[in-house]
Amino acid sequence: MKRFVTSTLISCSSLFEKIATLPTITLFSFECRMMLLICPILLLLGQLQEVTSGAACRISEFPCRNGKCIRLNGYCDGRDDCGDLSDEPMYCTVCNRTYYGDVGKTYDLRVIKSEDARLPFLCHLTFTANGQSHGDIVQLIFDEFKLGRYEANALDGCPDGYMQLSELGRPFTGGSWCGSSSGPAVYYSETSTVTVSVKLFGSPQLPFTFRLRYRFVSRKEAVVRFGSLSAPLERGQVAPGTYCTRQFEECYRKPCRLQSPNYPGMYPRNVSCYWSLKQKFVPTCKHAMIAVRQEAAHKMHMKRSINVAGLNKTARALKAWRDCTGERDHLIFYDGGSTDDPVLAKYCGGDWLPRVVSRGPEMLVAFHSSPYSIPLHSPQSQSPLKGFELDVDIIFADSDSLDFARHHHKCEFDVNATSPESDEIWTGRGRKGSLISPKHSLPPNTTCTYKFQGFPGDVVWISFTSYNQRPLLVGESGHALTGNSSFGGGCLTRLRIWDNRTLIEDKCDEPPLLCDQSALNNSTRVTRPCTNDESYITKSSHLVLQHHTEDGTALHPASFKIKYEFVDTRLGGESWPDKYSTGPCHRVFKRHHVGEITGPRNVFFYGRGGTRDIHCVYRFEAGANERVQLTINNASFGLNPSCETLPDPHSGRHTCEYSGIGNIAEFSIYEVPWDDVLIPKGCVCDNSTLSNKPLVYISSSRTLELHFKAKDMKINEDFTVIHFHALFELLKLADCPRYQRLGGDGGEVQFSYPPADRTETLCIGLPWLVEARYNKSLFLLSWGTFLSLKPRPDEPSRCPKANRILIYSGKPPKLVRVICPAEPGARPLAVQVFSEEWRGEGQTHLVQRPPQFIVEWIGMEKATAGFNWLEISRSRHSLLTQLQVPMNASVNDTDSECLHKCPELDACISPSLWCDGKDNCPSGYDEAEAQCGATSIILNSLPLAALAAGFAVFASIFLLICLSVHRLRARRRRKLAKKKLNMGPRFLDSTLNS
Repeated sequence: MKRFVTSTLISCSSLFEKIATLPTITLFSFECRMMLLICPILLLLGQLQEVTSGAACRISEFPCRNGKCIRLNGYCDGRDDCGDLSDEPMYCTVCNRTYYGDVGKTYDLRVIKSEDARLPFLCHLTFTANGQSHGDIVQLIFDEFKLGRYEANALDGCPDGYMQLSELGRPFTGGSWCGSSSGPAVYYSETSTVTVSVKLFGSPQLPFTFRLRYRFVSRKEAVVRFGSLSAPLERGQVAPGTYCTRQFEECYRKPCRLQSPNYPGMYPRNVSCYWSLKQKFVPTCKHAMIAVRQEAAHKMHMKRSINVAGLNKTARALKAWRDCTGERDHLIFYDGGSTDDPVLAKYCGGDWLPRVVSRGPEMLVAFHSSPYSIPLHSPQSQSPLKGFELDVDIIFADSDSLDFARHHHKCEFDVNATSPESDEIWTGRGRKGSLISPKHSLPPNTTCTYKFQGFPGDVVWISFTSYNQRPLLVGESGHALTGNSSFGGGCLTRLRIWDNRTLIEDKCDEPPLLCDQSALNNSTRVTRPCTNDESYITKSSHLVLQHHTEDGTALHPASFKIKYEFVDTRLGGESWPDKYSTGPCHRVFKRHHVGEITGPRNVFFYGRGGTRDIHCVYRFEAGANERVQLTINNASFGLNPSCETLPDPHSGRHTCEYSGIGNIAEFSIYEVPWDDVLIPKGCVCDNSTLSNKPLVYISSSRTLELHFKAKDMKINEDFTVIHFHALFELLKLADCPRYQRLGGDGGEVQFSYPPADRTETLCIGLPWLVEARYNKSLFLLSWGTFLSLKPRPDEPSRCPKANRILIYSGKPPKLVRVICPAEPGARPLAVQVFSEEWRGEGQTHLVQRPPQFIVEWIGMEKATAGFNWLEISRSRHSLLTQLQVPMNASVNDTDSECLHKCPELDACISPSLWCDGKDNCPSGYDEAEAQCGATSIILNSLPLAALAAGFAVFASIFLLICLSVHRLRARRRRKLAKKKLNMGPRFLDSTLNS
C-alpha cells in the first residue's frame, strides 16, 4: 500500500507539471478531470503516512508531526500553527489539495502567486463535504477576486485567465469567471465535492488576488434550497447526463420550485437548463394550465440585471425580448413541451417575473447563461442570495369555459345562444354570462377573436366591466416585435368590434366603453344598469370582438372582463296599426286559432335594462261566430310584490289590492265588446294565485285584451322575476244576435237568470252600453238598493242574493254604482243614476264627449231585473242656474223652452216619449191624464198633421209630373209609327240589311 501511494504521488506531481503546459480545450478531458479529483486525495494520504503513530486527527484536520491537529486551511497559510513548522514546509502551496471541514465553521483560504512563478499558473482547490458533521454541500464565498480581464463582447471573454468550477458527478460546463469583482460572491455546490480551478496565462504584471471562505452545510440547514423537513420543496428530477435539466410532474400536490443551478448562489457559466413541467392528472370537467412567476425581488438575481436608476420608486423594471442579447443570461418560456412550441416570453433581467401561464398542461422553461462573466457579487444593501427561484402554480379551469383557447395555434372563441326551446334559457343560463380574457399568456402578435351568435330576433349586448393593459417593458428595444403587424397597425393592443360586418368600435392602446360600476355587484349590492354610453348593443344577432396584442400578455398584461347577453326582441303576434301603437310591446293576434304568449323577454323593457315602467297589451281578435279562450298558467310579479289578489265581493272576479308603498306589477283581462270600450274582467298581482290551478277565461265578445304592466321596477328585476305564460284558443261559438249599444231618446232593458231564451244565452256576459248625444245627459232608473263599491271584509252583506247590476262610467270605464237588484217597477225601491256632468261632477256638458253608461248584469241566482234610461237635458233656466249666470227673463219664459219635462228630475226629455204609453219619468208624469187628455192629444198631434199635409202636397205634385211625362212619350210613339207606314218596303229592306 505504501509503495502504491508513493508511486501514485510521483505520477500526480508529473501530471500537474504537464497540465500547466496543456491548452484549455484538452485541460478538462474526462481523464484529466478524474485525476484532478483523485490526486489531491492521494496527496493527503501521503501526508498522513508521515504522521507518527500518535493519536489520529479527524478528516477535517491537518496532522502535525508533533501530533497536534490543526485546521486543513492552516496548511501553508504563512503561520506556524503546528509549532514545529510542519504545516509550513518549504515551497508549500494551498493549491492541488482537498479540503474538508465541520458544519458550523467557516474557513478562509488565499491563493498566492509568486512573482517569479512560471506561466501559465494553474491551481486546483477541491472541497468535499463528507456527510454528517462534515456537511452535505459546500458553500464558497469569494471575498477577493481579481483574475485577468473580462471582455463582454469578445469571442473569448477571458483572454488573460479564468476560474472554473466543476462538481463530482456533473458534466463539465466549460464556463469561466474572470475580471474583478467588487464584492463577495457566493456559490453553493449541488453535490458534495466541488473543484475550483484557477488558471492565469496573461502578463505577469496583471493584478492577481484570490481569497475565499468556505463552509460545509448540512442538508437540513439548506432550507432555502430544499425547504424544511415539514414542507419540502419539489425541485424535480435531474435528467441523466445533464447538468441541470429537470422534469416536474404533478405540481398541484406539492410546491414546485424552478431554481437556477446551484441556487441560492451564483449559477455556473455556459450552462443550459431545460425544465419540463407537466400536469398529468386533471380532474373531471377541468382543464389544467401551468403558471410560473416570482414576485419577490430578493429571489430574482440574474447576471447584468438592469439599472433601475432614474425610474420612480414604484416602478419595477425588467428586460425582455430584444434586450436579451447573446451575452445576457435569459429565460425562455415555451407554450408546450418542446422548443418548437410558441414562445410566451423571453426574460433576461429585473427584480420580478410577471406570471407566465401556458395554454395547456405542459410548459418548457429554458435557461441559458453566457460563457463568461464576472462573479455575481452581493452588496451589503442587497440580499446575499444569488440566482433565481420561480414559483409554479397549477390553474384548473372549467373545461367548458371560455377561460382558455381550445386550439393550440389559434385564439378563437364561439359564444352561441342556448336553444330558444330550452326552459332554462329564460332563467339566465346560457343566454347571458361573463367571460374574461384568456387566463393563459398569449404569444406576441396574437389576435383573439370572440364570435357571438344569437338566434333570429336576438340582439347582442356586451359591456366591459374592466379593461386593463400595463406595458412592463422599458424602452423600445424591450418589445417583441417592431409594431408593424397587419392587425396591430402600430398599436401594442388593439380592440375592434363588429356588428355583423359593420365596424362599431376600434380602439388603439385605449380602453373601450366601460361599465365598471357593474364589477361591484355582489350578493349584498346591486349597481345601476349599464347605459347605451357604457356598453355596446348590436342591431343584428351576430357580433365579433377581436383583441390583438403585439408583445404578448406575459410581459405586457392586457386583460378584460365582459358581461354579455343575447336579448330576445321577439314579441309574437303582429304590430298594431298606428292608432293603437301606444307602447313598444303592444301586439295583436289575428288569424291565429291557437298559440302561446309570454311576457316580453327583452331586458331593455325591465329595470335591469334601465327601464322603470312597462305596459304591454296583447289583443286577441276572433272572427265571426268565434270567442277567445285565455288560459294563464303561471305568473310572477317581482321579488317582493306589495299586492294581493282577492275575489271581488260583487262579481267574484280576481281583483288587485295594493298595500303600502312598492312597485306595481300585474296583468289584467279586458273585454272589448266595442273598439272604444274596455271592460275589466280580472286582475292578478301576486305570485301564489296561479300556483294551484290556471286561470281560464272565455270572452263574451270577439275581442279580448291582456294588459301586462309593471311600475317602479327595481334595477335587479327583469323577465326572470316579472313574467307570465298563457295559452289562447279561438272557440266556435255563435255571436250575440243583439246589438247592445243603445242610443236615442230612451228605452228599457230587462235581465233574467237563468236566461229566458237562446238569445239571452248567447249574450251572457256581454254588457249594455247606453250613450247620449253631444250636449245631452243620461239618466238611469233601476230597482233595488245601492251597495258599497268596496265593502269591508267584516261588513255583513246587505243583499240577500248574489245577483248584481254593475254600472260603469267614464273612459276608461270605472265602476261607479253597484245595485242589489229587485223586481222591475217597484217604485219604493227605485234607484236613480245620473251621468256625472249632470250634477257638475267631472266633465261638463260643454266638453265634446258624450256621456255613457255601461251596465253589466251578474246573474247567479234565479231572478229578474232591469233598468230604464233616458236622454235628458236641462232647460235654459236650469242650465243658467247651474252655471250661476244672472237671468233677465221670467221663469215662465225659460220654462216655455222645455215643453216635455220630468218635474221630479227637473230635466227635459224627447217629445217622442211623451204619452207613448210607457212611463219614462220615474213618477209617470209623462203618461198622466193631465198630460195625455183630448186637448193635449190634439196639441201634441199638430206637428204630425202638418207633416201629413206636406206629404200629400208633395205626392200630388209628383203624380202630375208622372202623367205629363207619360203623355209626351205616347205622342212620340204615334209619330214614329206613322212615319214607318209612309216609307213602305224600302224602309223594311234597309232595316233588314242593317
